[in-house]
Formats: sequence, C-alpha cells, structure tokens
Amino acid sequence: MKHLIMGTAGHVDHGKTALIKALTGIDCDTHREEKERGITINLGFAHLEVPGGLGLSIVDVPGHRDFVHTMVGGATGIDLALLVVAADSGVMPQTAEHLQIMDVLGIRDGLVALTKIDLADPDIVDVAETEALELIDGTFLQGAEIVHVSAVTGEGLEPLKDAIARVASRLEGRPAGQVFRLFPDRIFTVSGFGTVVTGSVLGGSLHKGDTAYLLPGGAKLRVRRLERHGAEVDQIIAGDRASINLVGLDREEFRRGMVVADRVLRSTTMVDADLRLFQHGRTFGLWTHVICHLGTYEQPARVHLIDRDRLSGGETGLVQIHLAKPCVVQYGDRFVIRSTSNDTTLGGGEIIDPGPLHHRRRTARVVESMAKVAQGKLPELVASEVRKLSCPISHGEVADILNVSPGEVRAVVSGRLPEDIVPYTSGDQLYLVVRREHDSLLEQILKIVGGHHRRHPLDDKGRTTEDLLGMLGMSRGSSAGAALRLMLEELEADRKLKQVGHTWALFDHEVHISPELERRITLIGDFLHSCGMQTPLMSELRAAAASEGITDREIDPVLRYLVQKRQAYFIDGEYIHASIVDRGRQMLLRELGRREEGMTVAQFRDLVSGNRKICLLLLGIYDAEGVTERVGDLHVLTEKGRAAIGPR
Repeated sequence: MKHLIMGTAGHVDHGKTALIKALTGIDCDTHREEKERGITINLGFAHLEVPGGLGLSIVDVPGHRDFVHTMVGGATGIDLALLVVAADSGVMPQTAEHLQIMDVLGIRDGLVALTKIDLADPDIVDVAETEALELIDGTFLQGAEIVHVSAVTGEGLEPLKDAIARVASRLEGRPAGQVFRLFPDRIFTVSGFGTVVTGSVLGGSLHKGDTAYLLPGGAKLRVRRLERHGAEVDQIIAGDRASINLVGLDREEFRRGMVVADRVLRSTTMVDADLRLFQHGRTFGLWTHVICHLGTYEQPARVHLIDRDRLSGGETGLVQIHLAKPCVVQYGDRFVIRSTSNDTTLGGGEIIDPGPLHHRRRTARVVESMAKVAQGKLPELVASEVRKLSCPISHGEVADILNVSPGEVRAVVSGRLPEDIVPYTSGDQLYLVVRREHDSLLEQILKIVGGHHRRHPLDDKGRTTEDLLGMLGMSRGSSAGAALRLMLEELEADRKLKQVGHTWALFDHEVHISPELERRITLIGDFLHSCGMQTPLMSELRAAAASEGITDREIDPVLRYLVQKRQAYFIDGEYIHASIVDRGRQMLLRELGRREEGMTVAQFRDLVSGNRKICLLLLGIYDAEGVTERVGDLHVLTEKGRAAIGPR
C-alpha cells in the first residue's frame, strides 16, 4: 500500500487547521498559545482515510509570516499540497509565498480548497476562485481541482475527500529501498518510554528493534517503539508521518536540523546546487549571505555563483552553498533560502552534489561538470565522484560518499553510465574507474611486467598480483586492489598477459637459451656443485665468472634461473646446488630413521662432513620442506619425512 503525506499551505487565518479538523476530527492546534492567539504556531499532524483505502498522513503548517521556517520544515517530505484560500479574503501574501515554497521543494501535485464559503457572497467566492486560478497558473498546481468547502457547515467536505483521493491515486509511493532518513520536527520525553522524535520519513524503512543513528555526530540508538497515525507498528516506510521511541538518545544531544538515519551518513558544510530565485527585487552577486532551510535545518550560509556573475529574480543558476554548520543531505534534496533577516523567502532549489570539491575557480570545466550533474541526476553524479579519483572505487564506497544506498548506485551502474566510466563486476560487487585512468593502469601493468622480463630474461615467470598492487600504490584489501585483479583477468582474456605459476607474464614472453647463455648456466652451475659441503662464496663465483668473460650483472639472472629450474636452492642469501641439498637430505633421513631421538647440528655436520654454516642452511631447507622439524636443539623426523624414507 502507498504511504503518502499531504501538507497544507496558505495564508494565516484562512482556515487550514479548521478544515483539517472538519475532515479528520483531529485538532492540530494543541498548544495553549495557539488556542489563545487563534493561529497555528507549531506543525500539526492528522491522518485521513480517503476513498480507495489509502491512509493519508497530514501535516498542517502555520500560515503566519513569522513561522515560515516552521512551514518549510513541515513541508519537506510531503507528496501533495492542499492550498487553502479563504473565499472571503482571496489570495494573500503568504498564499503566494507558500505556493512558491511548495513548488521549489519539488511537490508536483495537489489541489485547492476554497474555504469559508459560508462567509462570502457567491460573487465574492467567484472573485476568490479567479484569484486562485491566476495564482496557480504556471505552477505545479496549474489545472488542479478547486473545491468549495466550509469547515463550519460541512458543505463540500465529501467532494474534497474525493478530490484528495483522486490526487493520491495518481501519485507513486516513495521508494522504500533507499537510505532511511527523517528530520525530527518534534522531540519530547514520555514517562516510562524515554525520548520520542516525530517527523516525515523521506526514504527507506525502519523496523522495531533496528539500530538508528543521530546525525551529525553518529550517536548510536535503538528503536524501541514505532507509531504511525497514533498506532504502534513494526515498520515505518517512506511517505509516513511517524514517531520513533529511541533508546540511548539524551534530549540534550538533539539540535534542530539533525537527522535520524539507519546508517552513519556523511555531513557537509558545502553543497553544489541548482538555485532558482523568486520574482523579487533582489539580485545576487558573486557571493551572497542568506539563511538556508533544508528540512528542519536552518543556518546562515553563503551562496557562490558558479556559472554567472549575477543572478536576478526569476533566474536559475548553478551555485555552491557554504553552510555555517554541518548538515546531512543527499543529492536531490530540496532547500529554501531566505534573507539574512529571515523575513523574505528569496528562492530555493535542488542539491546536485552533497560533497563537492571546493570550487575556488569557476573554470569552464567546473561549470560543464556541474551542468551535467544537474541535468543527468544520479548517473552523472556517480560518474562525477568516480572522476575525482585516480583509482577504481566500489559502488558501496560511492554510495557512502553520496549518502545513498548501494542498491541505488548499483541500479545506476546497471543502467547507462557515461562513456568515460568503466565498470567491473565481481559477484555482488561493482567497481568503477575513469576510462583514462583505466587505460593508464593497463598500460602501467604491461610496462611493469615487461620491465621485469627485460631485467630477468631467464625467468619465465613475471610479477605477482601483490607485486603489482604495491608498485601501483594500491593496498591489498582495497577496492582498487579488487578491481586490479579484474583488470589482470581482462588482460589475460585479451591475450596480453598469461599466468605462470602465481605470477603474471606477458603473453608472448618466452625464455630463449642461446649457446652463450647455456655456457654461463653450465659454468655457474658447475661452480655451485664444486663447492660440495662448503658454503659457496660469491666472491669466488664472481672471480671464476670474470675469468670466463661473465660480468657481475650477468650472474644474478643465471642464479635465479637455476633456482627456478630446481637446479639450485636459495636460502638466507646463499645459493646451494640441488645435488648437494638432495645428497644431504638422503643421508639425514636415512640416519634419522635409525635415531628416534633426532640429531643436533654438530651430529649432522659430522654425518655430511660439512662446515657449520652450510649445515644450518641445509637443515633450514629440510625443516621448511616439512620432512624434519626442530625440537629444542634437535632436528627430528616428521611423518612426511618417514614417508619419504619408504618401507624399511
């Protein structure tokens, strides 16, 4: 079932609250001062069952000019507007102002109630209706139904309910798969329960027992109880007017403008926005001081024009807004700006980037990027975030930056992305990278692997994934690291790389052994073999190689080649010929087969007639292989070693 919120709008004393009471039986003026003054000061709340079985939440806003900030807080999150015009008064200043605010807050449907028809002659009623028609012409209410009604006599109430039902039936419910957010517009303490907040659910859903967070700040809370329309429920969703009983919330921690969310969201003091000024005599220069209203948030701000030097009434421009205090926002959030004296509503607009870079210079590139985001909405905003980085980023990380759900970003990536963004998919994870960075990374990978082959021509292996991560400045567990693995697989599929063991080599890389290389391999291998049970000395190897015309630079590749081909072992910086290692292993295992107690290093040294250093190296190799293990000063036979001996 759809969950929708209807908000009232209109001038003070035009009968908004009385009309809601007549429709619902609920008096929204609950404070003593409201009763005494006869005007609405605080937000009022009610609900209405309309034909078709839809339960509609209602927010009744104050109409007095002194409480426009309260009106903006209540209007945020409503789905349809009920513009109230008194038949005996006609259109008044706050009627027009409220309509402008509703329009800039993105409300796209509603109707008009012409109230107090019992107090006006038919001719006066007709004049009021004409004024209302002129007012809504060119606005989101153009063509809306105008219903004549009296809260006193009850005339028109049923037709009004039917008209509300018709509007509600053509509206779509808000998507529940988003981030849960609610700007609390009231906070109070209930004896035996604790702290309760109320507000309009802007997106997502929240269940009884869930964890919630108060932002900015990140105070972790538990949802004890949920109510909708005064009744306890297990879940509240987007489009609900709800109250939340929160465990862990101290009333003193709360400040107006904070958000309750189902996850920790980023706060910001700077947003990019699309701003429309209302028709008035004000002109904005490059920098203008204002009061910014977003939900219940209300703080001084500075508006920086980006795509022009001046902005006049009735015009729209791209701006960056610098806020006095942090605010938690999403792309697409609507805001209102008022004069610094808070007595004139100047305009409003839509957030297009909740976490932009600081646009110190208004370059053509900045303007073009902002214009793309303003026109392309979330797909372009996702692309814009990816463009800020030089390495891949996961869709979940993008969601965290934008304060949206991973599902929303995934839906964007699954659709049509700008051509300069390259997506990678691995299971349920998506990774995004700018094409120029993607192409550069592929080029760097091939260059690194190719350089390894040039330095080690006798090595048929290449670079490991971990090598490449480090050389490209990526951490192993990062999104960039995960995306790099997918890029390596892409290069393999394109026959540019191949896997050799645990390494990546160029696809066409092969080791070619020339007669000269064969001579070097034989000479160096023979030298290692000739050392027997004495540790080979590199100084002697270099001298022997030099006498045969082999340079120091040519020795290392040959030694690595011998290790790779299992013709030599490398341990603790020393090279030992494989035949020496094999002979020592055979002698050790045979002797340990007879010595259950094991052998010391000295005993092994006597057994193989070697020096202590090479014996320590050999025993280290055998322990690493798992055929022996060290127990105190002894090296004893393992089950693997016993199996290697075979049956006695």
